[in-house]
Amino acid sequence: MYHLRFTVEDLARTRIASTVDPVAETLFAVELLARNGGGDEFAAWRERTHARLGQRGRSLVNLARVVRPVPDLLAMVEHPGACPDPTGKLAKAKRHNVLSAIHAFHKVAVAPYWARLRAQVEADTAARGRVILGGGIERFLEILHPTVQWSCPTLSIPSPRDQEVVLDGRGLVLVPSLFLADRPGVLIDTAGDGRPPTLAFPVPIDRSAAGGLWGTATAAESARPLGALVGRTRAAIIRTLTESCTTSELARRINISAAAASQHTAVLREAGLITTHRRLNTALHTLTPLGLALLNGFDAPDLCEALGSPPADNPVAVGV
Repeated sequence: MYHLRFTVEDLARTRIASTVDPVAETLFAVELLARNGGGDEFAAWRERTHARLGQRGRSLVNLARVVRPVPDLLAMVEHPGACPDPTGKLAKAKRHNVLSAIHAFHKVAVAPYWARLRAQVEADTAARGRVILGGGIERFLEILHPTVQWSCPTLSIPSPRDQEVVLDGRGLVLVPSLFLADRPGVLIDTAGDGRPPTLAFPVPIDRSAAGGLWGTATAAESARPLGALVGRTRAAIIRTLTESCTTSELARRINISAAAASQHTAVLREAGLITTHRRLNTALHTLTPLGLALLNGFDAPDLCEALGSPPADNPVAVGV
């Protein structure tokens, strides 16, 4: 078990990340495929991903059966040469080869589903935010996962390792993840670099939601029926709100006036497709689960920018 020790300052500094990180989510997906995890809800994703993986993607999955994608491969990506390598296996796979393989895997296994995945995470985060508003951060920790235990001041997370982590006033960043699936959580301790530790926790999905996540329509194919149903501008708003944003941000992103954006969001809110949270003079709009069910577009994240390094042009082996 991991035992995270909180102080009053840690609880005050604990926060939920509003968006999932494409690099970490890709590595969680690699690990999920390597262990054939996720159950029936991920069966269609596993089948399609296996069928589409190239040499580099398959090599990365094989590597994930030997080392831990998170934190070992994540450490290689973020801090070259700093990740633990007790078996010497990672020494045989140069960093640029691993980056290339991550890009190849991401393109097949994560990017086609990113907009829907992100909307699902946003909806779950909004629901958990209401828990915090009603019961505070301790109530949120109590219901984080059925196998995670909160007994003030300690959060205990099932793990093969038995380790105590003293937050020491740094707080904790909670990151929702879809591809963690049937795991209770993954702790990424950042001791030594001044940042608070990160705890990734799974976003639950049922079979009906999974069916919507793993659809295969192209962006152009899916945009047409959505636009015909709600209009092109409102369809653009729904696709944009896979990431929560304010009225002015929304207007800028789809190139309409703020007044027009406000009118369209009012209609979508009345239809139950978005929610709006107001603070002072700011309105923050978020897609609802119903809006997610309607959304069929794709919006792949820029993994090159997230990784800080372009993929290799030539296929290279990453196997150990």
